[in-house]
Amino acid sequence: MRNVWHEGERRMQAAFGVEEKLRTRGAAVLRDAMPDQHRDFFAGLRFVVLSALDNTGQPWPFLRTGRPGFLTSPDAKVLNIASRPMVSEPPDLCLGAGGKISVLGIELETRRRNRMNGTIDAASGDGLAVRVDQSFGNCPRYIHLRDGLRHVTTAADIDVQARRSQGKDFSAEDIAQIKTADMFFIASRAPRMGDDPRAGVDVNHRGGQPGFVKVLDDGTLIFPDYDGNKFFNTLGNILFDPRVTLLLSDFVTGDMLTIAGLAEVVLETGNQRALFGAERGVKVTPLRVLRARQALPLRYDRVEMSRDTPLPGAAANVPLR
Repeated sequence: MRNVWHEGERRMQAAFGVEEKLRTRGAAVLRDAMPDQHRDFFAGLRFVVLSALDNTGQPWPFLRTGRPGFLTSPDAKVLNIASRPMVSEPPDLCLGAGGKISVLGIELETRRRNRMNGTIDAASGDGLAVRVDQSFGNCPRYIHLRDGLRHVTTAADIDVQARRSQGKDFSAEDIAQIKTADMFFIASRAPRMGDDPRAGVDVNHRGGQPGFVKVLDDGTLIFPDYDGNKFFNTLGNILFDPRVTLLLSDFVTGDMLTIAGLAEVVLETGNQRALFGAERGVKVTPLRVLRARQALPLRYDRVEMSRDTPLPGAAANVPLR
């Protein structure tokens, strides 16, 4: 593969002095096929995080679940997902053949994480077949250890309309979930480049101490971007297209909160660094908020917080900028 990073990623890498290092490592880090260990890893998962665009171009993260084996890989270039949509899945997603899709496999019991971006080969009501564009692994940093997995019959399956709501502003219920969240998934999109494997959508995990995502007085969200692998997939995407969507999945109640909006990378936090525990952050102006109560059919107990996550800062009540 040639230079695997698009311009937004390269700009962020240059800003933090790692562009040359990642230019030489890029082809080894991002592959055009899944290694066998990734294929075996996906086959053992109970859920997978996906992202796709809707018909307006907004990227959306969503979950598909199943018993181990609902994800299969007949060869290193294909991942099959045998799972139906949940009530929390946003409408109008472009999930037909030819659509771009991003796949995040995350195993909370072991803190393992592997990713794949691809193109949909085939789609039906029972699942998707995805052809690999880029395959790569991620480290376990900021992933909290969870155990005690239970499968439940969701209330959303019983009474869909009573369990689903949407709006533009946060409700008290939404704010309470945001304040206690210790992880979320974020979808973003790369610049349009036709069939270039660097094009398409992306989804990734963010974790921190409860309260690391904050609702500011003006109704916007702010969260830290902690030190990581320096790929800058999400931040590089935001430089070219500010549309992002956050998915907060509560593994205790099964509630799923999805927040679509416009993001801004905050590179200079100055005296706000204590608030974030990071040199940079991301600010999101919400445009659409979807809640699906008790929609997730999986429940986990949190066993241990990631040792990588900074403790909450002393400046928690100081407004940004």
